[in-house]
Amino acid sequence: MSDFYKMKLITNNPWHDMIITEYTNFKEDYKPRSAAVTYLMYSGMSHPGFQDYNDNGYAYFTEEMADSYANAFQVHQKPCKTAYIHKYWIRKLPYLWYLLLVAGPVDIYAHTYQFIFGERETFLEGGAFFIPYMASHFIMLSFSLLAPYVYKYIPLAYWSWYFKIIRINLIIHERVYRLTLRKLSLGYRILEFSLFVAAIWYTYRWFSGRV
Repeated sequence: MSDFYKMKLITNNPWHDMIITEYTNFKEDYKPRSAAVTYLMYSGMSHPGFQDYNDNGYAYFTEEMADSYANAFQVHQKPCKTAYIHKYWIRKLPYLWYLLLVAGPVDIYAHTYQFIFGERETFLEGGAFFIPYMASHFIMLSFSLLAPYVYKYIPLAYWSWYFKIIRINLIIHERVYRLTLRKLSLGYRILEFSLFVAAIWYTYRWFSGRV
């Protein structure tokens, strides 16, 4: 494992064993450009398996991976510098409250910035594919947030189906993400984005019976 993204999980824990296997295999099979997202997905999903609650019954993210989690968020949200926000609040708030009150709003802000300037501060860097990239991102996030319920309510024999869904979403996300990193001229980026928006608008009008 990279020292930058530490995955410190409990040994002989069925949930964590499955996460380590899936995380390692995905990295070896796909060598993801979006390695930060891969880490965020699997490390975040590991949280239910720790069952590390304080005296008030609130579960916090494990200290051993807090900095790695924050660093991964900053890489995912570049060029915005957000690691210091995540490092502070992930230790102050229960994990689910941290996601709702800090990680979620910061992620929306960062992706809004990326929508205009991209990860490399290039106007409309992703061209037409930034919108599908964001759709893929939030669909994948929705599935990952089901992890506590899968861990608590779904029998172990069916966990593999959940992890297959996560893997499929990661594959789709990775392929769309790579399309946002193409080197395109400014004119082509604007043209591609404009055509994509026009296609969405025409499709909406067609389905609403306005065409």
